[in-house]
Amino acid sequence: MTIASHYAGWLTLTVWRKKTTLLIVALLIILAIFGIHYNSGSEISESQDDSEIARVTNMQDKRSLLGGSSVQFIKSASLATVSSLNNIVIDDTPSREDIMKQRGMVDDNGMNEVHIFSKTPYIPKARLLHLDLKGAPPKVSYIKKIFHLSKSLGATGVLLEWEDMFPWSGSLSVLAAANAYTKNEVNEILLAAKENDLEVIPLIQTFGHVEFALKHDHFSHLREVPDSAQALCPSLNASIEFVQHMIEQVMEIHNESKYLHIGCDEVFQMGECSKCRLQSRENLFLGHVSKIATIVKTLYKNVIPIIWDDMLRHLALSNLEQYHIGDLVEPMVWVYAEDVYRFVQYSVWDKYAAVFPRVWAASAFKGAFGETLYVPNVKRHLENNLRWLEVMNNEGLKFKNGFQGIVITGWQRYDHFSVLCELLPAAIPSLAVTMVATTHGYLNSSIRTKLNTYLGCGVFGPTSFFNLNTDPFLWDSYSRCTFPGHAFFKLTYRFNNAEKEAKELIEMIRKQKGWMTEYNVRHNFSTPLRIEELMQEHSRIYHTMTSLSRVARESLSDIFDFYTIGEWVEQNIYPYVLDLEEIQRDALALKARHVWPKRPFPVLKDLQKLGIQTSEESADDTIPPG
Repeated sequence: MTIASHYAGWLTLTVWRKKTTLLIVALLIILAIFGIHYNSGSEISESQDDSEIARVTNMQDKRSLLGGSSVQFIKSASLATVSSLNNIVIDDTPSREDIMKQRGMVDDNGMNEVHIFSKTPYIPKARLLHLDLKGAPPKVSYIKKIFHLSKSLGATGVLLEWEDMFPWSGSLSVLAAANAYTKNEVNEILLAAKENDLEVIPLIQTFGHVEFALKHDHFSHLREVPDSAQALCPSLNASIEFVQHMIEQVMEIHNESKYLHIGCDEVFQMGECSKCRLQSRENLFLGHVSKIATIVKTLYKNVIPIIWDDMLRHLALSNLEQYHIGDLVEPMVWVYAEDVYRFVQYSVWDKYAAVFPRVWAASAFKGAFGETLYVPNVKRHLENNLRWLEVMNNEGLKFKNGFQGIVITGWQRYDHFSVLCELLPAAIPSLAVTMVATTHGYLNSSIRTKLNTYLGCGVFGPTSFFNLNTDPFLWDSYSRCTFPGHAFFKLTYRFNNAEKEAKELIEMIRKQKGWMTEYNVRHNFSTPLRIEELMQEHSRIYHTMTSLSRVARESLSDIFDFYTIGEWVEQNIYPYVLDLEEIQRDALALKARHVWPKRPFPVLKDLQKLGIQTSEESADDTIPPG
């Protein structure tokens, strides 16, 4: 018993001394057992994985357009092992990202990976760049550079939307802007496309968005609504004749085109005039499309009309079949948001497949997320394009002849009356990323070298793959590259910083601080010492803004005419220059005063219309009428 007691005591003491080591060993054993269990549990068959992901894909309760999202990129890996196509579908719960993280297939690094869901990348057979030329025509020399770059990126064609930049003639000559292209320039553009093996599809608006024509007095009688130039009246024979004249002039130059896009999107005014009220909106729309498509197919036997699809989405299958619309046009389904299925539900795809043998898709690389933006959010545009690849992969088999291809749109204005959104040179990195992703069916770090080469980055290119969570506009990644228009792209980065500073200064002076508000200015009542403090950064910020105007002119002079340059500067830089100059004048006036009146100040007389008493005599007159 003594020996046993001795060893028992020794063992107890040893265990106590080694308690930390033994505890670590025990924890490691537990973790090892847990790891074995986890690995065995994650060895689910590939078909089960695909089934679960497919279940999430088909959930229709999508997050809203403005909901959060995260685009991620695949680390370099064997493409035979990790598939190429990833479209990120944003579902409420569970998300695809959650599923893939549970499988241990996705990093939490935000943008270092794009998780993959398809065994084979979906690559559209036709990939077209859309150039919206209305009101901001790039010089022909710059368009040639963009065609060459687009071909290198994988484009197979270009959708040209001329609007008022086309050299309209004869009875349509009033439609041509003062800075429209000449016929020789148009032919030069078409030749450049041909030399780059880019198929050209012209686009003419023939129903809605005809503002460029209906704004003129000469064609105002064709409006559906007298006070709006947005849509023409489909019940007038003159409307059909007008559209036919446009088609004939455009197709005379585009005589090698196999397609003609006839627009027909967003017909906001329809069925409102006295003639059109006698028909349903459905019949008005389909009847007009049928007439225009028939004109195209009659005049040009081998030309296929294309229309935007948005006006078809809510039409009954019976309406579409009644007009045999599937024999007349091919629809181009456009969604620029990240969640394609939220705007074109599964039932719509089934309806389209029952009517149309072929279908097109349309994504965007600029001009989709804000009427006044000056640089596109590449993160959102890339996600939109990757989502489209998944939708095309999912829905294409429903159609007899599948998807013809995808057009990556680049809108210059939201409509004819809108101001400029992102200029083309500011969107070249977005074009490069979206076109490369669409061409390959995926985007991962293996394409980084190609992108750097295409964008002329050389030794200044990013040494690691870009992170769109922290650099959504790609300013950090590509500001030192030399792609066509790189100087203006870099300028947008500088302007973004200058704009923030100007806004902060103006907000601080006019709102946050209490010595130079509009009240102070109206009553000329402040102290020079405080004014000096408020104006310390004014001169530097004002100089930055005015110098950016000069840089904008220099960086755009080889790309646009002085009209477009002037419009962009007036729209973006000039308002801050005016505000800062006004502040400077107010500061000088406030500092010039060295004696001040006693309070109270006279009440502003204009306040009477708000029911405020402005003098003792006006006490009975402070209640506004009505």
